[in-house]
Amino acid sequence: MSMDYRQSSETLLHGEFGVYPSKGIRYALSLTPTGLHIQRLVPKPEDDQRTVLPILDMVGCHTMRSRGSDEIFAYFLIYSYPLKKKKVAMGSTRTRQRLVRTFRVDEASDYEHNQVIAEKWATAIKCLIQGVPISSDTEISPTLQPKPRRLMLLLNPCGGRGNALQQCHTHILPIITEADISYNLIQTERQNHARELVQSINLEEWDGIVVISGDGLLFEVVNGLMERPDWEDAIKMPVGILPCGSGNALAGAINYNAGFDQAMGSELLLNCILLLCRGTVMPMDLVSVTTCSGARFFSFLSVAWGFISDVDIESEKYRHMGSARFTVGTMVRVASLRTYRGRLSYLPVLDAHRPISRSITLSPNGNLSPLKSHVNGPEDDLLPPLNQPVPKSWVTVEEDFVLVLGIYQTHLGADLFTAPFSCFDDGLIHLFFVKAGISRTALVRLFLAMEKGTHVGIECPYVVHVPVRAFRLEPLTRKGILTVDGERVEYGPIQAQIHQGLSNIISGCDRIRMTSF
Repeated sequence: MSMDYRQSSETLLHGEFGVYPSKGIRYALSLTPTGLHIQRLVPKPEDDQRTVLPILDMVGCHTMRSRGSDEIFAYFLIYSYPLKKKKVAMGSTRTRQRLVRTFRVDEASDYEHNQVIAEKWATAIKCLIQGVPISSDTEISPTLQPKPRRLMLLLNPCGGRGNALQQCHTHILPIITEADISYNLIQTERQNHARELVQSINLEEWDGIVVISGDGLLFEVVNGLMERPDWEDAIKMPVGILPCGSGNALAGAINYNAGFDQAMGSELLLNCILLLCRGTVMPMDLVSVTTCSGARFFSFLSVAWGFISDVDIESEKYRHMGSARFTVGTMVRVASLRTYRGRLSYLPVLDAHRPISRSITLSPNGNLSPLKSHVNGPEDDLLPPLNQPVPKSWVTVEEDFVLVLGIYQTHLGADLFTAPFSCFDDGLIHLFFVKAGISRTALVRLFLAMEKGTHVGIECPYVVHVPVRAFRLEPLTRKGILTVDGERVEYGPIQAQIHQGLSNIISGCDRIRMTSF
């Protein structure tokens, strides 16, 4: 976010207001960069009653006037969604609940002056929500506010359990309306509908493209943007996701980046809506993937072979179960564990904390050999053609594998915290592989630990993690399943390279800046 958190205690505005409906109650309000501090003045409480509405929980602020034409008071309404405890069958849980606080501005004896004050508070609050830096010295006027955003919402009505449209009308549209976001909602009608749509739209009409679905629909959007003649500009269009699918991996990564606790279902959705309303955009890595037929496309999440891709595709029959489909699929696949012979080659990153340079890799014969592609996108300057050997600087492992996974987000699913050390734009592919010989018990323990991200500390000789810039996978087992971002691709040799910060993601928060002070 743009605000400086070292000044979080600075008072930006202070005032005394009534409430609506009027019950003789008055409050003192103090606005700081991180929250609205509320203290009741009348009737005077027995103790020092103060509450704080965090800016992070707010989505918008509107002004209004009473219906009475002779009303001199102005009002401002704050829409927020704080976490509150909710009783459930097995105890209690925390969930976001809508809270609207309405304050009456009655300082002046005429409506016009009171409305100016109400507008000033509303402007300041909306600036803080959207990360516009303001201080106590800032002259607060409506001109400070960013222009209202216009989003293209792409909804897959068949995603997850098929309740995306209901979730959209129940949660998404009411909240983004409170945030003054205008939108056009389009339901996809078939596979690749979104891909075709974003190839032809006028991007200047939009401030972002947001998918209301799982990760598969965003895969279509990213590749549709890359297939445009103006792909270099098009891929910078901010993209976002509101999780209404089965896996919801990218939503899990966005949720984690914002510093929220791991969440699923409606809680994850509400967190992501709040972050969308804030609108902060961050660069995000994309990975170019080339298959054996020469097809090339772009991935934002993962390349998988073996156990993970088997579960992903074979659990389609349990789609009606939502995210539980993966749990059932995992149990089935553990019971009948498969191994796959393959050759895995990769370019390791010796210092994962060092910025990645944009160097050209020499081929074994010493000649420059970037992959010349007939499709759009940056050159794969680290990859030789699939029919040529990898450079000598690469590491090659030939093994019987249980799984191979290249991942570049923190999460593989909303509840699979697979790469806790990953960042949206760190320029790294985190390559995991599990070798044959691991017991079923150890494999189950690995995935259970992955739910909390504690698997990284588990010592297991069969599990390997290495950060890389590029890799090639050559399956030597005749049959198998390869997936990219959860979508099945043709089976055969496949290779991939990271392209740092190629796209933009609507993250709503810059976690590094939040925690650096």
